[in-house]
Amino acid sequence: MNKRQRQQAIRRILKSRPIVSQRELVDELAAAGCKTTQATVSRDLREIGLQKGRDAAGRVRYVFVPSTEERPDPPGACGRMLKEFGRGLAVAQNLLVLRCDPGAAPGMGRVIDELDHELILGCVAGDDTVILVTKSAEAAELVSAYLTRLGG
Repeated sequence: MNKRQRQQAIRRILKSRPIVSQRELVDELAAAGCKTTQATVSRDLREIGLQKGRDAAGRVRYVFVPSTEERPDPPGACGRMLKEFGRGLAVAQNLLVLRCDPGAAPGMGRVIDELDHELILGCVAGDDTVILVTKSAEAAELVSAYLTRLGG
């Protein structure tokens, strides 16, 4: 099975049932006839935009991260991420601190970057926190209001 086929198999598996660990996914792939390693699965998950997050029922599992490559609507993708994974937003001078579910910050940072907002200079994502740097304290307040509107 080549890389493209393996990544398609990963998508099929994750759409068919909840997967909570890379080891579990490696085992599912093996059952489907694809021997691979956890390191390869980790790279595949990152490349196809999957990360650990909570589904609609609140269970931790691998979820698809909205991307402008699949759906050219950065504000819509960001709004969906904020609604699903956002847990709080605070302003500190020209910085915003966005708290999210564990594991959701990298995807959240990605959709915020894809907004290409003129007042956001950049962001840094950890595991459950995204720090946004804006041009000024006033800009931080405006961005906070904008993200709050997007997240509904």
